[in-house]
Amino acid sequence: MIGLPSFSAKEQRSLIRYYCRTDLFFLLYFALGRKDIFHPWLFERCREIEKEPDDRLDLWAREHYKSTIITFAKTFQDILASHGEDPLPKWNGKEITCGIFSHTRPSAKSFLRQIKYECESNIILRSFFDDVIWENPKKEAPKWSEDDGLIMKRKSNPKESTVEAHGVVDGQPTGKHFDILIYDDLVTEKSVSTEDMRSKTTEQLVLSYNLGAHGGKRRFIGTRYHFNDTYKVIMDRNTAIPRVHAATEDGTVDGKPVFITEEALKKKRADQGPYVFGCQMLQDPKSEDAQGFKPEWLKYWSMEPLNTNNYILVDPAGSKNKGSDYTSMWVVGLGADNNYYCLSFFRDRLNLTERAAKLFELHQQYLPLGVAYEKYGMQADIEHIEYEMEVKNYRFDITQVGSNMPKGDRIKRLVPLFEKKRIYLPKKMFYKRRDGAMEDMTHIFVNEEYLPFPVGHHPDMLDSLSRIVESDLQAVFPRKSNHEQSLQQDFRHIV
Repeated sequence: MIGLPSFSAKEQRSLIRYYCRTDLFFLLYFALGRKDIFHPWLFERCREIEKEPDDRLDLWAREHYKSTIITFAKTFQDILASHGEDPLPKWNGKEITCGIFSHTRPSAKSFLRQIKYECESNIILRSFFDDVIWENPKKEAPKWSEDDGLIMKRKSNPKESTVEAHGVVDGQPTGKHFDILIYDDLVTEKSVSTEDMRSKTTEQLVLSYNLGAHGGKRRFIGTRYHFNDTYKVIMDRNTAIPRVHAATEDGTVDGKPVFITEEALKKKRADQGPYVFGCQMLQDPKSEDAQGFKPEWLKYWSMEPLNTNNYILVDPAGSKNKGSDYTSMWVVGLGADNNYYCLSFFRDRLNLTERAAKLFELHQQYLPLGVAYEKYGMQADIEHIEYEMEVKNYRFDITQVGSNMPKGDRIKRLVPLFEKKRIYLPKKMFYKRRDGAMEDMTHIFVNEEYLPFPVGHHPDMLDSLSRIVESDLQAVFPRKSNHEQSLQQDFRHIV
């Protein structure tokens, strides 16, 4: 029992109510009995949330109390502060309503269950806030369930319960508007399993914004699962200010732990592997020694180079062991300066006839020295292409490429070329898809495949680009003319 002997009972009540409503650490440690919160790093997080609780995207390492401090305690504190006989002035007499949202409704209910249980079992809290919490909420409250939400004692009668739990992807309510929208565990392993699932989660999240009251607040709490997850969209659109806390001080695998012990962190690294550990504990889907591509390696050409040896690279849709139905094609020009110039490229959902038509179009435009075609599932394509050659009276050789090498290893062959800045992309590459939409393929390639690798899904363009180094294609750089060689020698002599 909390006691302040030098104060009267009335003064004790007033002080304790004030500190519960204004001091998040006090509420957790003393009123809610969470002795496990007693840690300097957690204390700092409480102060941080108190100062700026709203319109933030809190991405913290797993098991670092983000849901306890924000979704549970901060929500509870705001309810206590805005209700009762003497609400804090900051709420302007508004008895707030809170909507807790997770990817699915059962997950959101687990957070609501914490608040529900605390109101039912915490005698101290009920005694000091008997004007907010029912003595016997199961019998006295108008609504008191995980399905209908929890209604505290209040003077107003909005259609929303004081706090409710809903799903973003399933179970969104209609016709309700909450003063505070709390999104916790919006992104899950399931929600990033496919590109469609990631898009669906993002689309449903945007729809849920309509459930906020005019002038209301939003809070996002979660953990990264994928480079292109919904949290990345939130950051890209400046929907909320990111507040990232990794499990180590500098965000690296070998950094000093901020909360859990070094031994416990090492065990998690061993159990989870580099990718999961990077996402869950470091909030970096590309952490550790993932051999990916760096943004500083990107080079761009503004004027199309002359006198290149051109090659076409084709990765048709429906290839073996693929989860994508994109066709990817590249035209890569090898320059006399020993660099690779990406002259044209795209990905699109094309059928057999459209793939062949596009290949002929590119071949006639760029007159390549070779065409590399992934051999998995290409037989039907080749038969149709050969038929079109006869019809058009236009013929060229096709080199079948493919091996038992895993896709990731094939793509990693591009790492030293990008690292040495030998691959040049166009600043923009606009392509009109079969459905009529215009897309900048350079933007798509860089942001959806190059930067996310190796954790992105369906890196089809990267895979097809990697075929430029296939030995079977025998791609060669153009030889310098005698005049060019003479000028180069003269220049070196002058230098």
